[in-house]
Amino acid sequence: MSRAPIRSLPESVANLVAAGEVVQRPSSVVKELMENSIDAGASEVEVTLTNSGRSRIQVRDNGQGIDPEDLPLALVRHATSKLRDANDLFALTTMGFRGEALASMAAVGQVSLRSRTSDHEVGIELRCSGGNHEGSSPSPGPVGTTVAVEHLFFNVPARRQFLKSDAIEFKHALEVFDALALAHPNVRMILKHNGSDERVLDPGNLRQRTTAVLGRRSSEKLVPVDEATDLVHVHGFVLRPEAARKTRGDQYLFVNRRSVRSAYIHRAVLEAFEGLIPGDLHPAYVLFLELNPERIDVNVHPAKTEIKFDDERGVYAMVRSAVRRALGIHQIAPTLDFEVPVGEHIDWSSRSKPEAPGVLVNPDFNPFLADFSRTRPRDGEVALNLDFFAPPARTDFGLQQDLELPSQGWNDEAIDSSAERPRALGKALSVSGRFALVPMADKLVIVHLDRAQRRIDLERWIAGSTRHSQNWLFPLEWTPKPGFMDAWESKLLTWGFAWEPGEAGLTWTAGPGFCSPESAMDWLEGLTAVEADDELELRAAISHWLNTHPARPADVPNLVDRLFACSDPWTDDLGRATARLLNADELARLF
Repeated sequence: MSRAPIRSLPESVANLVAAGEVVQRPSSVVKELMENSIDAGASEVEVTLTNSGRSRIQVRDNGQGIDPEDLPLALVRHATSKLRDANDLFALTTMGFRGEALASMAAVGQVSLRSRTSDHEVGIELRCSGGNHEGSSPSPGPVGTTVAVEHLFFNVPARRQFLKSDAIEFKHALEVFDALALAHPNVRMILKHNGSDERVLDPGNLRQRTTAVLGRRSSEKLVPVDEATDLVHVHGFVLRPEAARKTRGDQYLFVNRRSVRSAYIHRAVLEAFEGLIPGDLHPAYVLFLELNPERIDVNVHPAKTEIKFDDERGVYAMVRSAVRRALGIHQIAPTLDFEVPVGEHIDWSSRSKPEAPGVLVNPDFNPFLADFSRTRPRDGEVALNLDFFAPPARTDFGLQQDLELPSQGWNDEAIDSSAERPRALGKALSVSGRFALVPMADKLVIVHLDRAQRRIDLERWIAGSTRHSQNWLFPLEWTPKPGFMDAWESKLLTWGFAWEPGEAGLTWTAGPGFCSPESAMDWLEGLTAVEADDELELRAAISHWLNTHPARPADVPNLVDRLFACSDPWTDDLGRATARLLNADELARLF
């Protein structure tokens, strides 16, 4: 193979390569343009999407605008008003700084840039397509900037085919919009999609903006966090433990008002919730970290969503402490007042005096009177056990009262789902209300009733089997995120939910008949973080429901029949065994 010479890439190819790092999907465009509007001092930002941004993305603001002589440079790579030298990288106070975003959009889309400053009566409009400038012209309009990007990736079909469905792309764009809306509650923000107003957020304080984004029902669950040290100021909200979900959603972290992702800081929040939520749940939060810009590095990733701290351990400890203290102050986590003697924290009146353990002795037992010449017990007698450390011999072998099976009596691995369904020879027998025994020709099947009920409920939920619905005496108001009803409407109907349009959104009038309206709505809100077509996420959401609303097993014969009618009767939703098989050899080993 011959060596290829090294050549400089043509500018058009280099621009396409660079654009791939900055513009990955329509939501990337929304993020960069909204950040530019905020940097320009806008008090109102309007985002308009067509076909989830595939066809058109427009962001309009009322910021300072761009001077006519500077406007052509706006579409040139690495041209920016926010940096002067390398030292500025470590004292950034703006969202954007690289000067790559607009140039990247112009390389992979058809861009129209119109801007006007207060010093000029008429603005200027520039047009660029696929990196080629197509001229400029005067354009009347208000002070501010409007950027429209049409037919994203029209010249990169390979990248365009990797875009997901409109619903998924809109969800990503909405997440970006919500994050920037939370970071700047003083800015009026509007999101329109295919001609409809999806979000209209008026200026307000952080609590009002958080409630508007997370839903009005979240207001009563917000726990304020506010702790400041010389290193970092941590403030914002965490949601009460009952709002925790199986899937990661409604988790917003900001560093100097910049939306970032940090598994490290997320772990600090999880530790603060330790003991309050199960280990497989994630808390919801809207947290802001304010630091000296010189102590962080945001120039880590082209999307500017990752960040480095010069004292990661200090920030980690501060976040964990601030969240834990907030939960304690609001009496969600137990705390001790160290100004009060420890004894005053204990209610001695409710404590009873401990009793000494008793020792049971058989005064009539005499091992020297035993007849050791007999090797077999007579009828009605119990065999003599020479092991003095063994438990007393049992005279009651009633199976239904207290059957005990050692764990080594069966294979601890779950039975494969392809195993043959049991054919019972007799009636299933209940044991202590927790297990059922099903006799077969050469085996015995032991069914764990609670887990069997979970398996049955899981498959009914996924299949959307018609369930009993109950009308609610007091309907509840809740408006889900845009696109939610389009994805979930059919499933919600089969699960028993009913709703109707109200003045401020949707009014929910009915729900599943086996839970309270409040519980049903809490779980329904949790579905906003789940993709309707993602079976793994749906199973996780259903598992969360089954954990918080366990169903009592039905009558044993009916439950066993329904279990072995499931597609996989051998494990529950958590992968635990629902049934075990004991063959003749394993039964013999028990004796």
